Amino acid sequence: MAEAEDTVSELAEANSVRVLETNVLHASDVIYWLDGASAENEADMQRIPYPLQVRFTQKPRDVNVLHGSGRTALWRNPEQPMIAGRATEAERTRPAMPDFTVAGEVHDPFGRFNPGLFSVTLGAGNGVAVVLYPSLLGTGTVLAGVLQGSLQFAGSGLPAAWALLELEVALTGSETLTFRAQADAHGDFRLALRRLPPLPESITAYTGLLRVTADVDANGSTVPDIGTFVAMDLESSTSAGDFLAQLNVQIQPGETIRVNSFNKNHLSIQTA
Repeated sequence: MAEAEDTVSELAEANSVRVLETNVLHASDVIYWLDGASAENEADMQRIPYPLQVRFTQKPRDVNVLHGSGRTALWRNPEQPMIAGRATEAERTRPAMPDFTVAGEVHDPFGRFNPGLFSVTLGAGNGVAVVLYPSLLGTGTVLAGVLQGSLQFAGSGLPAAWALLELEVALTGSETLTFRAQADAHGDFRLALRRLPPLPESITAYTGLLRVTADVDANGSTVPDIGTFVAMDLESSTSAGDFLAQLNVQIQPGETIRVNSFNKNHLSIQTA
């Protein structure tokens, strides 16, 4: 990773410039904040296009931070910040650095993305990704279609705050597309189908399989740790009390599709 700063102090003489000292700072690593609904695979996900609010609960004292659009750069105070004279190529080369861990909370001040907890190991200089999901506000209107609803836990009737949803859509042949979304603090969700292609002439609807992970102890007043979520069973939309690992949903591009359990105004889930 390129150095964060390379400052040279110079002394001008009659016909030459003499370098007195060089300040070499190397970035330790970068956290990339990614939009989890923008692509199926993490490597293809888009960076969130504006700075986020990050509150660290764990960070070494000598680590400095600079926030930018979709990323946060971190670097440690150098052991030898100033080098006498002009730095050699070896002195300018980023050295191997010890790993360190940072953890905390990340928020979108405008509410376009749901908040999240993170804990990452940095120092290798390769960059580390943290995936966040759009809020209902951040999802907005989607011309390609939307799957929406409200998640509640069976028995308690409590909302499944911050639950994650995954929809795998079968296209022609063996090809599939996977879409993801996150419910809000009240269990309400909007899953955007932005990458869904138009229907071929030979079929009237795509078939999708909906899956959910959640934490039965999560509540809307605390920031979710999606790393603790476990698989849920979903109550059938055609048979009361029939819970399935995945729910079959018929998808037509451009439509807003509401998913409910049988004779309910919400989708009921329970621990698998």
